[in-house]
Amino acid sequence: MLILCADLLLSRPAAVEQHYDLGGPCENRPSWNGWKEIREAEKAGEWDRAVALIKQAVRAACRNQYRWFGLVNALLKAHRSAEALSILQEMDSRGFEINPAFRDTELAEIAQFMESKEFKASPLGLKITRLEKISDERRIKFQTALNAMPASEKPAENYVAKGVCPFECCRYGNWTVLEDTDVFASPGSSRVVGRARKGSRAVGLTGEVHLTPEPVVVLAGGDLPKNSIAFVLDYGGEGYGHVYTHGKVVQTFLAYGKYCFHPSESCWGETLFPEKKKRAQVWWVKVRLHNGVVGWTDKTNHFGDKDACG
Repeated sequence: MLILCADLLLSRPAAVEQHYDLGGPCENRPSWNGWKEIREAEKAGEWDRAVALIKQAVRAACRNQYRWFGLVNALLKAHRSAEALSILQEMDSRGFEINPAFRDTELAEIAQFMESKEFKASPLGLKITRLEKISDERRIKFQTALNAMPASEKPAENYVAKGVCPFECCRYGNWTVLEDTDVFASPGSSRVVGRARKGSRAVGLTGEVHLTPEPVVVLAGGDLPKNSIAFVLDYGGEGYGHVYTHGKVVQTFLAYGKYCFHPSESCWGETLFPEKKKRAQVWWVKVRLHNGVVGWTDKTNHFGDKDACG
């Protein structure tokens, strides 16, 4: 469910003036707890009731952009597109990031609406078309700058992030073997040194992720220099990951996309090649088998108990 994750996302400052009727004034009630009722209304397909409940959620935290997106989503489900458009216009006036290049699949319906004739003909739609053109022109300039960068200022194209565990709640330690799995002498090696047997135990010792760095233009300062090209590396969980910048690797919140119309800490960069298909990352893990043999495998889905969150 979209809005249950709302408070994990960075909020944006909200304007004092309110144009859309939420059924009451904005409040600051961190303890608001109506999520169960919202889930029930959504599950039952009672979208008008869900809209009324989500308005309460928004009023309780008007500075949280994802609660507003949750309201837009519910309005579209309720076939109230004109009202959904007015919410998006309200969000834009408050300085939220109204971005058509949503990465979150739960926002796909909003992205689809923003491609509709109804949206594109609206003042906000026309504004976003202008902003897209500005971003696309800037992207071309930074692509040229990237091509001119010396290799010494870039990470390796086949980058290896060592010692990482690449998802939220990821952990090394005592794992269960779910499928028979060969282990090799080293990452990428063809020399088999042992075999993990289904049903046995193994110890995940460490690992490394093989990836292609993603170049991003930095539009807002903070952990990364503004108007520079940074390279997104591996994801570390809870929205954070590692980024290569000016010869060093830093950890930062990975808030970037195809477009950032309001550059800030919640959307600080734009990817330079949004249409390019990314090479899948490969996670190699070093394991010690029950017989003491130590080897490497990239068949990480053959092992259980890697997720500390269950």
